[in-house]
Amino acid sequence: MYSLNAGKFMYTLDDPYIHLALARNIYAGHYGLQLIEPSAPSSSILWPFILALFAPLAFFEYIPLILNILFGFGILFFISKSIRLIFQDTISTTKKAVIISIFIIISSLTPLIWSGMEHILQILLTSILIYNVLELEINNKLNKSIIITIMLSSLIRYENLAISVPLLIYLYFKGYRLLSLLGLILTLAPLAAFSYFLHRIGLSYLPTSVIIKTSFFSSKSSFEVLLINISFAMQEATWYYLLGLLILIGIKLRQKSNFYLKLTIMTSIVLQLIFGTTLGSFHRYETFMFIYATVVFIYLYRNTIQVAISNTRNILATILLLLTVLIFSKYIYNMVHAPAMSNSIYSQQYQMALFASKYYNANVGVNDIGLVSYFNPHYTLDLFGLSNIDVIDYRRTNSPNWMETIASQYDVNLIMIYDSWFKTYLPSDWTQIGKLHLESRYASVEEPDVSFYVRDPNTSAQVRQLLEQFSQTLPKGTEFRFAQE
Repeated sequence: MYSLNAGKFMYTLDDPYIHLALARNIYAGHYGLQLIEPSAPSSSILWPFILALFAPLAFFEYIPLILNILFGFGILFFISKSIRLIFQDTISTTKKAVIISIFIIISSLTPLIWSGMEHILQILLTSILIYNVLELEINNKLNKSIIITIMLSSLIRYENLAISVPLLIYLYFKGYRLLSLLGLILTLAPLAAFSYFLHRIGLSYLPTSVIIKTSFFSSKSSFEVLLINISFAMQEATWYYLLGLLILIGIKLRQKSNFYLKLTIMTSIVLQLIFGTTLGSFHRYETFMFIYATVVFIYLYRNTIQVAISNTRNILATILLLLTVLIFSKYIYNMVHAPAMSNSIYSQQYQMALFASKYYNANVGVNDIGLVSYFNPHYTLDLFGLSNIDVIDYRRTNSPNWMETIASQYDVNLIMIYDSWFKTYLPSDWTQIGKLHLESRYASVEEPDVSFYVRDPNTSAQVRQLLEQFSQTLPKGTEFRFAQE
């Protein structure tokens, strides 16, 4: 990454810089991406507050990486404890190590570490939860601090409710009724309090990043959006992996043992299959459920797995390993090409941030707000809507000429966007200066071309001159293609 990025470390996504910018402002006493207005661009409640603890540090940008590496080791530690608990001394240490290592692939562990996002912490909390559940099933021993883990997991990602609520019901039927009711209160109360906080500062009850994924951001009905999202998720092989685990665990329902556990896990899987609407989006929204369901599957089929891997030829084990590699081939792809993906962020989003902060030095509008808002000392208008609730309203109601309206409202003249995202909205009187073009084959950015527009045609010559200077500094593989005058 350092080599490709001329000595600059970059995460493999633009999104972590949204959290860094938000965390920096939280440390300053303001909840929002821009100091002039409140906003809720993060899907995670707790993650920006964790990062805010480190905001004064000189190496603040590295904090997500450092934390994720530590959390990554924590994941392997608790998975290893679960595997040892399941198999005891019935298989060798080497075979246990092989099984544990497979989780590096199916959890998308290293790509998620380099992404700089909160998903590694989400998976860690999930790993802790499933280990404690196995302790209860196998040794009839419950660590009551599981309630705190359940609460924290939902504060890290809302979708962890698909695990948390069924688990609390599971504890209730296992006889821990007061504890499960306390856990339900501790889980839901902070979520409600945060929603009230957002409402009090003039925002919606949910973060805008959550709203964007729902029917509130669309003219379609909730049911239509749900069907579209399921259809999208079903394009990924990993969706069928999860469906397969659901079927295999369901088969075990005929056996009376572990009945509540099976029902609980199946409920969580069904919720993920139906409402886990962003399966396949850089493979970061579904992996927590893969870990959860896979560990339980191994527990329920431990005798079959033990026989398979004890075979001297290990033919079945080899077939299973090859199937895992095939199903999770995209995870492996992201693992291998992480440096190139980091370079695509450096070559496009970081270059936009440099131009905005060091050359243009004024308010700008973008559709990917992370790096530009993090480095730009001036206002950065989010035309996609993550940090601007007005944009969501404009796009949902399809207000005429809303892009011009909101750009004028925030005194934004320069716009840097993906054209394909705004085909029906782009004002015809904006002047295109040119496009920042990225040549990378292994990009994690959404589009290879970012179009640069000015609202005031009288400023086009001045902006063009700045871009001509800027274009001389662009890294290899990136060029600015000027539009014909």
